[in-house]
Amino acid sequence: MVKKMLASLVMLLMVGCAAVQNAESLVKEGKWQAVGEQDGVRGLPSRSMTDLEELAQRAGVDNVDVNEYEAGYNEGIDRYCDVGNAYDIGLSGMQYLGVCSYLPDGLRFQMEWQRGFEDFQSADQTF
Repeated sequence: MVKKMLASLVMLLMVGCAAVQNAESLVKEGKWQAVGEQDGVRGLPSRSMTDLEELAQRAGVDNVDVNEYEAGYNEGIDRYCDVGNAYDIGLSGMQYLGVCSYLPDGLRFQMEWQRGFEDFQSADQTF
């Protein structure tokens, strides 16, 4: 059980690190959709217009493409909120921020995440 949990955690970290590019560099390249997708896949709440404007300013860009950001975010959330991933997300120790609650399987996602998170916590205490 512990080996499986550690293997899942390592795999999640490897995939996460490989996929995450700095949001500022993406904005400099005009890749607002990629910024949104990255946020969604990581289970983060959607950025506010103020947050997007501040990101653009830090990146030295004048405009924000909200439509592209939202399209990417929705794609990312759809992948993150797949119930088949929920247990592994919880098992990795990642917090769930309620981003799937509005979806038809939102409650099921939360229950599977909770089950995985409880297994993470109980395994954490056996070390």
